[in-house]
Amino acid sequence: MLSKSYFFPFFISIGGYVFMVSMDTVIKVLGSSYPILQLLFLNALFSLIPLTYLIIKNHGFRFYKNQNYKFQIIRGFIHTLGFLFVLMGVLRLPLSVVYPVLFTSPLMLLMMSYFYLNENINQIRVIAIFLGFFGILISAEPFGANQISLIGVLFVFIGAFCIALTNLLTRKYINLSSSFSAAFFSMVVSVIIFYISMKFIFIPMTFIDLLLSLFGGILAGLGISAIIYGSRMLPASIYGMTSFFQLIYGIILGLLIFQQLPTFFNYIGIIFVMIAGILLFYFDRSKNES
Repeated sequence: MLSKSYFFPFFISIGGYVFMVSMDTVIKVLGSSYPILQLLFLNALFSLIPLTYLIIKNHGFRFYKNQNYKFQIIRGFIHTLGFLFVLMGVLRLPLSVVYPVLFTSPLMLLMMSYFYLNENINQIRVIAIFLGFFGILISAEPFGANQISLIGVLFVFIGAFCIALTNLLTRKYINLSSSFSAAFFSMVVSVIIFYISMKFIFIPMTFIDLLLSLFGGILAGLGISAIIYGSRMLPASIYGMTSFFQLIYGIILGLLIFQQLPTFFNYIGIIFVMIAGILLFYFDRSKNES
C-alpha cells in the first residue's frame, strides 16, 4: 500500500504526466505545419497563464523577491534543453516509442539520487535499472525493420537526461524554491531562449491552430507544476511509478489520434520497463512496511 503521506502528491504527479502527454500530442499535431521553435515559444508563453495565477495565489505579487536567481536560471536552462530535445523526438517518433525511452528519466534520477542525495540503492534497484534500460533498447528497435528514427530516440534520451537533472536539482535544493516558483521561472527562461532562437521569424497561424497552441500551453503550465511538486514530495522510486501513466496514456493517444499501433517489440520493451518500475515500487513499499 502507498503511504498516506505520499497519496496526494502521487496522484498530483499522475495528473501532471497526463497534462504533459496531452501537450506533447498538441505539438505533434501542429509540428507538420509550423517550426518547432515557434511552437515551443508559444507553448512556453501560454504556460505562463496558469503559472502566473498559481504563483500569485500562493506567494502574492512580491513572489519575485528573495529568489535565488542563479538557481532559477540554471534550472530553467536545463529544463529548456530537455523540453526542446523531447519534443524534437516526439515529432520523429510514434508515441509508443517516445514514452518508453522517456522512462529512462526516473531511472537516471534514481541513479543520480544515490550519488548526490545519498538515497539508498541495493541489488533490487540495480536489477530494475538494467531491466528498464533493456526494455527501452528493445522498444526502440535499433536493429528491427520498422525503421524507427534513431536520431529521434537519441533526442528523447538526451531530453530524459535533462529532465532527470532538472528534478535532481529540484530535490537537492528543495529549500531554494517552491514548486510554483520553479515552474514559473523555468518557463520564463524557456520563453526568452525560444524567442531568441526563433530569429524573430514567425509563420502566421490559423485561429484554430492558435487556440490549440493556447490549450497546449495551459496544459504545460499545469503539468510542469504538478510534476515538480511530485518530484519534491515523493521518493525517487515512487515518483518514477507515476511515469507509468505517461506510458499508458501516450500509447492510447498515439492510437486514437495518430493511428500508431505499438509493434511487437514496443510491447515487449514496455513490459520490461513496467517490471522495472514495479520492482522499485515494491522495494520501497517493503522498506516502509518494515
